[in-house]
Amino acid sequence: MASDGGNSNAGSTNEKAVTGTGGQQPSEQDPKEGKKFFKFVFNVNKKVTDETEMTQDFINDLKHYQEFDETVGKCSSYLENIFIPFSSKSSKNEEDSFARLAKALGEFKSYVPQNHVPAFENFSAKMKAAAASRKSYQAVQSYHIRHMKRFHEQHYDPFMAQRKRFDDARRKMDQAKADVRDAKTTTAIEKKAICYQLTVDDFDQQTEDLIKIIEELPKVKQGYVRDIFVLLTKHKLYHIDMSKYFAASCI
Repeated sequence: MASDGGNSNAGSTNEKAVTGTGGQQPSEQDPKEGKKFFKFVFNVNKKVTDETEMTQDFINDLKHYQEFDETVGKCSSYLENIFIPFSSKSSKNEEDSFARLAKALGEFKSYVPQNHVPAFENFSAKMKAAAASRKSYQAVQSYHIRHMKRFHEQHYDPFMAQRKRFDDARRKMDQAKADVRDAKTTTAIEKKAICYQLTVDDFDQQTEDLIKIIEELPKVKQGYVRDIFVLLTKHKLYHIDMSKYFAASCI
């Protein structure tokens, strides 16, 4: 049912989203008018002020979408802080710390005994290679972190915009339903019923669009699961490479 009082001919909304108490028969005092407005059948003498209710499953889906957005945001921030040094995120494009260390070691060799110079040159070369390796890993990690950060803009913002359209359509439909019940004459009922049917149709469409977004979330999630797997795998490989560079640098 699209709303309280609507019947199957009035344009049904996906039952996942809303529940209703419609299906009342037309007033016995006006059987002809009841047949004329059969697609808008409800008891015009019944006064209700309650809104069209969403099912608990639908409410849970809306809440889950919001919670997932918060989780993705937190996770991407933590991953960035762990895997991407703050200097690498600087707009000034500061030099990698390993590259700076390589330069410092190259300069330091001038102040050590001659027999230690080759070791410092080797250490400097390995740190330079480590800098290039880390930059390569971070480029991949940064790509996946940026992808995670874009969930809010690419998915959550459209979800919230559609939810607002859904809420607005529900409010207008409930108001139109109340207007029909408040109508006093047959002519007024007819006019209000036409308006009510238009709001039912719009509500059905907005509900369908919102459910479509919700049902796409499991597929969207798979991309973010892959992001995390890639980030962790790259971090593991990064440490393996770093251990090799340092092992080769040891005297």
